[in-house]
Amino acid sequence: MAREWQQTKMVDYLMPETVYYQSIWAVRDYQRMKGRLDILLSNPEKSKSSSLVKESVESYGSYRPVEDKALEIAVLKERVEGIRNALLIVPPEYRSYLISNIVMKNSGKSFTNKAWRMWKQIFLYQVAINLSIM
Repeated sequence: MAREWQQTKMVDYLMPETVYYQSIWAVRDYQRMKGRLDILLSNPEKSKSSSLVKESVESYGSYRPVEDKALEIAVLKERVEGIRNALLIVPPEYRSYLISNIVMKNSGKSFTNKAWRMWKQIFLYQVAINLSIM
């Protein structure tokens, strides 16, 4: 895998290396998160227990399926919307370049111009802000 580089000339958008890579991996994980969110929202899971009555009081605190599902939905919504909103900042003509470079790991040598690199830096910076990792 090729090494990822930040645009160091864009001082306002420089991030710590760990934050930069977290942003990249969040974008690469976008499709999986979106798919999981769609599944959670469209298919209500049935209770794993056939009975609504619990056998003992001790088990009430250890397994909370509704709370767990609600928490997962909330986290996934925040992450998916954060990435989507960051992508909306980028002009439409550069979005395909960004996705190709970040998700499909295309080097970008075949792209017609190099302005997409600037937008990649801005996009990843905004992803970091939206996901509260910076």
